[in-house]
Amino acid sequence: MAIYIFIFILFFLFSYLEIRTSIEASQKNVLYIILYSFLVLLVGFRWETGTDWNQYLKNFTNSTSIDTIIVNILLGFEIGYGLFTFFIRSLTDNYTVFLVIHAILYYFLIFRANKQLSPFPFVSLLVFYVSTMGILGSNRQLIALAICLFSLKFVLEKKAFKFFLCVLIAFLFHTSALLFIVYYFLNRHFSKVFIILVLLGAIIIGKSSLPGMLFSNIASLLGGASASKVDIYSENVVSETSLSLVGLIRRILFFILFFVNYKILSIKFLPYKLLFNGFFLGLVIYFLFSSSFIALAGRGSFYFNVMECFLLSSQLLLFKSKRDRAYLLLIFFVYSYLIFFQSISEYPELFIPYKGVFINTDYFREY
Repeated sequence: MAIYIFIFILFFLFSYLEIRTSIEASQKNVLYIILYSFLVLLVGFRWETGTDWNQYLKNFTNSTSIDTIIVNILLGFEIGYGLFTFFIRSLTDNYTVFLVIHAILYYFLIFRANKQLSPFPFVSLLVFYVSTMGILGSNRQLIALAICLFSLKFVLEKKAFKFFLCVLIAFLFHTSALLFIVYYFLNRHFSKVFIILVLLGAIIIGKSSLPGMLFSNIASLLGGASASKVDIYSENVVSETSLSLVGLIRRILFFILFFVNYKILSIKFLPYKLLFNGFFLGLVIYFLFSSSFIALAGRGSFYFNVMECFLLSSQLLLFKSKRDRAYLLLIFFVYSYLIFFQSISEYPELFIPYKGVFINTDYFREY
């Protein structure tokens, strides 16, 4: 647990410097590099820590030929991730090297996207880190998420080809990334009446059998592999962080906060409307599919709920005083600490204690 506490303290100190002092851009970049390096080492040097450890280790070990990529596709590993794994496997059989390269790519894209999507990058990174800790180990979806978040800059710049190309690449790592296409149409203002009516409509429709039937038909059109995934996911129970009552209440409360402050913050910070609409759509997806297709409510809304970290950091813009922002940072820090434990609550034994190639090497973790 000590290493997690250290990262927490690092996040807090850098966030405090960001909002309380007037540091230059070059100094902030140095802090950015320091934090980036620590996170890459933390994730890259882990061992038997995180979800799906055995599956991904076995996948890497067996990725010795193109034929194995085809076999792995049938087992549910997308071709993009398969080629990525095969390329690194052809260079080394050391899984730690693979994890380090994966972490370098993942956090590079996340950090680049974060600078574009947050007025206070260190604060949003803190919330993002704790919110996604529970899926550490989901290599394919993490890369897909990073590519998708990076692609939002092209939505803001109205570069459609580059955006759709990024989503296509993300789709090759995890099919769920296809949902991200909708973001290209979300960088606009929607009336408050429209937003409320859509939410009410989602609640009503979600209680019927229509959403599950519709999504199953769409998946069937995409092919047998996608259809089979729908069947498998529809029987799975996703993590408590996705579908718990506490999680739902939290999202609703945050939605109200983001909704009330929308007008002023969309003026102060231009990406706010895109971020808000994404978060709003995540809530709609939850209400539509939480009763009929649990996996979509959890996995599908993942690409939209993640906007919470950027929207929360944007709330600091409402306070002109640096002292007031520092007080709010304390609240964020406590909140992040609680969310960290909620994020890993389904399988805490996979994260605590942290086991790495140099730390707690003798600790036995049963998978």
